[in-house]
Amino acid sequence: MKLKFISLLLLLISLRLVAQDKSQGDVILYDGTWRQLDLPKGIHYLPELTESYSIEKLINFPQIYQFKKAKGSVPTYWAGGSPYWFRIEMRNSTNMIQDLLVHLHISLYDNVEFFVVEKKQVIDYQTLNWKTPQQNRRVKHRDFIFPTTLQPRQEITYYIKLRKNFGSISFPLTIWEKNHFDYYFPTNDHFDWGFISGIFLFVFFVSVLLSLVFNEKLYLYYGIYVFTALCFIYTMQGYFIRFYGDGSFGIEGDKVRYVAAMFLMITNILFIRSYLRWDLLKNQLFQWYSNFFIISFSLLIITSFVDNIVFNNFLFNNYTTAITFLVSIQFSITPFFVFGTTLYCIYINHYKKDATYYLLANLPVFFVVFYSGLSIYEFVPGSYLAGIDFFVIAFLAEIIALSALLAYRVKLMQNISEKLLIEKNLVQQQRTQAVLEAEERERIRIARDLHDGIGQTLAAARMTLGNFMSQKRIESPEIHSSIDLLEDSIKEIREISHNMMPSSLTKFGLSSALKQFTNKVNAAGKLEIELQIVGFKERFDEKIELMLYRIIQEIISNIIRHAEAKRVNIELVRHDDELILIIEDDGRGFDTANTENHGIGLKNIATRVEYLNGNVNFDSSIGRGTSVVIEIPLNLN
Repeated sequence: MKLKFISLLLLLISLRLVAQDKSQGDVILYDGTWRQLDLPKGIHYLPELTESYSIEKLINFPQIYQFKKAKGSVPTYWAGGSPYWFRIEMRNSTNMIQDLLVHLHISLYDNVEFFVVEKKQVIDYQTLNWKTPQQNRRVKHRDFIFPTTLQPRQEITYYIKLRKNFGSISFPLTIWEKNHFDYYFPTNDHFDWGFISGIFLFVFFVSVLLSLVFNEKLYLYYGIYVFTALCFIYTMQGYFIRFYGDGSFGIEGDKVRYVAAMFLMITNILFIRSYLRWDLLKNQLFQWYSNFFIISFSLLIITSFVDNIVFNNFLFNNYTTAITFLVSIQFSITPFFVFGTTLYCIYINHYKKDATYYLLANLPVFFVVFYSGLSIYEFVPGSYLAGIDFFVIAFLAEIIALSALLAYRVKLMQNISEKLLIEKNLVQQQRTQAVLEAEERERIRIARDLHDGIGQTLAAARMTLGNFMSQKRIESPEIHSSIDLLEDSIKEIREISHNMMPSSLTKFGLSSALKQFTNKVNAAGKLEIELQIVGFKERFDEKIELMLYRIIQEIISNIIRHAEAKRVNIELVRHDDELILIIEDDGRGFDTANTENHGIGLKNIATRVEYLNGNVNFDSSIGRGTSVVIEIPLNLN
């Protein structure tokens, strides 16, 4: 048992030794085996709290100006406008000259001074600030990058003085071999941020488009939220600083980042209260609190612009600590407010699923913001977790999750719209069906009344009159004429009754009824109809046959009244699960684009076709006749 414990202890010690940095004590050792060293150990710091330090004092009086060892992988301090000194010791253990780059991953320091010291002598001095144009820098990059050279077996010390009037000071550092930086970093940097920008802009444009399509403010707020997040990331990274670094936007320097962050907070509140429908909450405090934060951030933004444009940064220069504290408090409270409100919605079952989903999607961002706040106030050691890279990763995770949820909402809205459309069409179809069925019942009633009522009465009158003449042996031309008129009336009533409800349609089907109908029209001599029926082996549903018969009746009636046609071709063809009706005439035609030509007859035709879930197309123009094509689906089930 003891042997196992000792073996385990030795294993842990060996792993610890392997994991140690390539440095001896606090001296960072360059031995030619590494190409870049991210966030190395051995960083020491010293704040200028009571007096201004010179490099000579720090070099010659180390016992007085004692540097403390920095904590965390990214040392972060609440500077309150005071400069901070950082010290890094380097030794070249190789026999070759090596060009290195000391890279600070921050773009908006107010001033950075870089000293290279050997044997208590300054052998190189460089200085940069955010106003320095990139083309005037030794390494033309938005970040602060200082080139330096290590001679064989040389041991030197880097002193870096950072000054930032507004906000906290963080020290994310990478030491590069220059050749490796030139080959690797610029390409990957542009590719990574180009890819990230593409995702953000794609989500932004799609969200704005959805807001226009669905007339939903939620998608607009989300799109603006994503866009302001991208702007915040750009300012954190110093992208496009040449466009806003000179104050051409009304603000300059690090204040641009804080203004971008305030816009991000405002759009985040607008999005979340629209997303979770805070307007429906019984507790109106959430609306008031959100309005308070929006107004507060808006006032701070306006103050930033007014102070820069009108007062030449008087407020920020003289009340930096108070303003920084106020802004930091706002930044700290707002995420907790959003987070707490989401938890409250879950607790009271108000849009619980949406709130839960948002909470899970927002957890990475909330964690990064929370940890960043703790590191800024030095409650926890500064860490790369609070850096912009992890913020971007967390934000990408949130955007992907929320975009998936909003895409699901879009799909849900489409399904609801389709369902409502189907229900609307069903209701319309039911109304049309009720109207047409009522019309057919009325036709049948009128046909029966004509045939069994007036027709029988007229037949009885003709019979009575004939019997009277035969009994009295009266020969009167006037009476004979009256009997002939009664006979004609009886035939006409029978004809009308038959047309209103043809017995051949109910007894023998559509094909026989159409043949009988066209024969009667041809016998009248006003119009010649050629009828072709293909594929009819069995009868169809009674409603389909009746509606098709009425449609053909209506079309032929319109042709006789308006078209002045001589010939008409009717083709009725069955193709598998579809009936196709084509009616062509050689009449004078009409202008289909002119809605004044769409009379009651055409509307009746369209209504009956719609009732059968079919399609109708009128192809006509003045002087070349008319072609009507109707397609009716058959429900074989």
